[in-house]
Amino acid sequence: MAPPTRLDPFRTPSPEPLAGREATTRRKCKFFDALTSSKGLIPLCRISAKCGISESCGRLWKDQFMNMGSEAKRRLRPRSEILGRTSRVSKSMCKMLCSPSRNPVRKQPYKAQIAYHNLPVGKRQLQRKMKELTKGDKNREERMTYGDTHLYAPLFGFFDHIVYTDEAHVDPTSQAQGRVTREQGTRDLPENIEEKPPLKGVRFHIAARINKIEHPPYPSKPRRRPTTETEEEYHRRVQEWEAGKPYDVEIKVKGNAMTQKYYVDRFLPIYCQAIKSMREIDDKPWLLEEDGDPSYGMRKRGLAQEYKGAYGIQNLAHPAQSPDLNPIEGIWAIIKQRLRRRIFDSEEELKEALQEEWDKITMQEIRDRIADMPRRCAELVRSGGGPIRGNKW
Repeated sequence: MAPPTRLDPFRTPSPEPLAGREATTRRKCKFFDALTSSKGLIPLCRISAKCGISESCGRLWKDQFMNMGSEAKRRLRPRSEILGRTSRVSKSMCKMLCSPSRNPVRKQPYKAQIAYHNLPVGKRQLQRKMKELTKGDKNREERMTYGDTHLYAPLFGFFDHIVYTDEAHVDPTSQAQGRVTREQGTRDLPENIEEKPPLKGVRFHIAARINKIEHPPYPSKPRRRPTTETEEEYHRRVQEWEAGKPYDVEIKVKGNAMTQKYYVDRFLPIYCQAIKSMREIDDKPWLLEEDGDPSYGMRKRGLAQEYKGAYGIQNLAHPAQSPDLNPIEGIWAIIKQRLRRRIFDSEEELKEALQEEWDKITMQEIRDRIADMPRRCAELVRSGGGPIRGNKW
């Protein structure tokens, strides 16, 4: 005898109406995921009905998401201004450590300065507060201006139409030391001490760019059509394909600094080509974000400004000493975290590892960090231009 079956099979109930209550994080995440995946093709009323909310509530959540980014997924509880204990690092302590006459060990590491002055603080706490309390008034004003200007800038239409760029210099001899297998308590014995090699200086630069839209991959090598084209036509198509391939740039570094000619010859053409490709995908205005390095030509007109003007590239004003306002810094943090304990025997091995870890970065990780920009602008205004901390970078 066959087992009895249900005449009325069980169906998952639809979401209950909110009835004046605040939504849970799960329901908000479902709405935001449906909103971003629709790409504007599905009406907002249909997305709201599918998530069990009214159309007016959907408009409110959409505005919150565009202004706050991923922070809007959480419950909007009132935030306290007095969380945690008061820091032991005061502004007078930071001024004393920065004074050449009052701090004779100013060039020593933070641990040595703490031991010399017998300060009741830890190294990380002192390092964090020194960054926060020693920023100049001019830099705070620039950061405040940036926060006020982009406080109400939407995520969709502004922050997602920026190409974020950054460069870094690498010294292969500054990598972590190898591990030595030893017995417990014998780390100070001579045979267990491994000397760190002297620094050789910067050997190569790495440059990268990110944006919210995935860059289309370059097409594969064309195949010959034996029935419709001749051998000459096929070779002509192959030559056009070879000419359009992204070229590798040989970078020879003499130091940490870059000149405008060095930047224009090696890096700027790649960024301009990226913006040109994004314009073909989306014809809205695209901006280029660079930090305050003098080689970018942001302070005075030079080769870089002339090159960008010829291609119609507009810059987004970026305050100096503000890595917390560039999402690509969060991508650098991921790569550093993955490579921090690895040992490399040669420069080529280090370059291959850097490229390998960069290829593992997903578009979702990039979009999560770009979506955090509206919240950071609001935090910048609230803190008066102070440093911003977050779980992204």
